[in-house]
Amino acid sequence: MKRRHPLTSLVLWLGLCCLVLLLALVWVVSQRDVAEVQLDRAHLAGMELGQTMCLGFRSEMERAARPATAPAATQRGGLL
Repeated sequence: MKRRHPLTSLVLWLGLCCLVLLLALVWVVSQRDVAEVQLDRAHLAGMELGQTMCLGFRSEMERAARPATAPAATQRGGLL
C-alpha cells in the first residue's frame, strides 16, 4: 500500500476552493455589463421618483428671494 503525504488532502481542498473562486470571478465579470444597465435604470427611476416627490417645494433661490411670512405671536398660558 502506497503512503500519501499528510498535506495531500489540504492541497486538494485549497485547489478546489481556488477553482470555485475563479469560476465565481468569471461569472461576476461576465455579468458586469448587465449590472451596469440595471444600475442605470434604477438610478433614473430614483431620480424620476424624487422629482415627483419634490413637486410643490420651493427651491433655495425662490425661498431666498421671497422669505416666508413670520408666524403670528404665540399665545401665553402654556407650560412655559
